[in-house]
Amino acid sequence: MKELYRVAGTVNRDFVGQITYTVCLEKPLRELDIQFTFDKQRFAEADITPELLRDTAQTLREQYGQELSDEALRRAILGEMKTEIHTLATIDGEFIGCVHKQLTDRHMHYAWPEASEGCIPRETFSGVLKVTVLVFNVIKDDTHYALTVRGK
Repeated sequence: MKELYRVAGTVNRDFVGQITYTVCLEKPLRELDIQFTFDKQRFAEADITPELLRDTAQTLREQYGQELSDEALRRAILGEMKTEIHTLATIDGEFIGCVHKQLTDRHMHYAWPEASEGCIPRETFSGVLKVTVLVFNVIKDDTHYALTVRGK
């Protein structure tokens, strides 16, 4: 497959929003692959600092009215908190797929008559491809992502 478009970026802690990339397909394609990757999905033990415990406890208290012991808070940080980023694609404004899986490296692969889960197979791809990166939660600063579009 030929690489048609590649972009990379960085999002910081607490970012929530959508970033849309537009690719004008020069000629009709029979197969399309949209790859999205990002890092820093979860905290590691080494990331847990007194400041992170304090800030998380404060957020939990202010937004949810809950208190947890330091050990329960540590378990929640390591086991439940994560960066959540999804991808959505359209061709000429027509929905062709959205992937919600919690993978840091995912493909939206399209070919006829098969397509990745969450994607709608098509015989050809032409026109304007828009890929929207749907950012629901970022837990760490300098979270890097990359988007690559390939086709043939």
